[in-house]
Amino acid sequence: MNGTKEVQLKMHLKGVPLFCNLNDGQISVLSRISVITPFKKGRIIVHQKDSGDTFYIVVSGRLKVTLLNEDGREIVLSFLTKGDFFGELALLDNEPRSANVIAVEDTGLFLITRAQFYQLIETHPHILRNVLKEICARLRHADEKIESLAFLDVYGRTLMALQQLAHEQGINTKHGIEISHAPTHQELSGMVGTSRETITRIITVLKKNKTLVMYKGRKLILREYTNGLFS
Repeated sequence: MNGTKEVQLKMHLKGVPLFCNLNDGQISVLSRISVITPFKKGRIIVHQKDSGDTFYIVVSGRLKVTLLNEDGREIVLSFLTKGDFFGELALLDNEPRSANVIAVEDTGLFLITRAQFYQLIETHPHILRNVLKEICARLRHADEKIESLAFLDVYGRTLMALQQLAHEQGINTKHGIEISHAPTHQELSGMVGTSRETITRIITVLKKNKTLVMYKGRKLILREYTNGLFS
């Protein structure tokens, strides 16, 4: 790795929350064990049920985590952006991958092998604590998703999905809560378990009642909400 690329990689790694407690020397060691690997939009990075021996950290771009049901319909579990990671479960329990991970735009990933991952968490136990904390957060989110599927109608599930996006990615502006990398109607339909046509109709209703200020391309603006409810 030349000097310029190594400096760039160090800068990327310093911006990853998982490594926030590492000093410059430790970041340098980490930067030498791997490189940033580019993946084109549409590339399947991880296949559900495949064996896995790699841990991935998102340096740039955006990915979606999905499942496919028996009739081939895609269910979107979550989206991953800069600083997020995936692939940890297969490394920790030696079981097959639990979901598909697909690049929805050109993406850069930092790859760590199983051996490197175990050496890293043995040397820096706080990294394992951060990984476990994220796993717990994902389990709680999964519980909420299961609850919404069991007790809410499609309109309620759509509102809940938008609220979750606002909480995770939203930025407060004078117009409302802005999400600059919003899912497409097709992706949102996969998140709530319905058809794209149904989502389009719900979006129209949300715009009419002013819950949704704007939804155009990848930009979405919601009215501000308090205590989990739109005001």
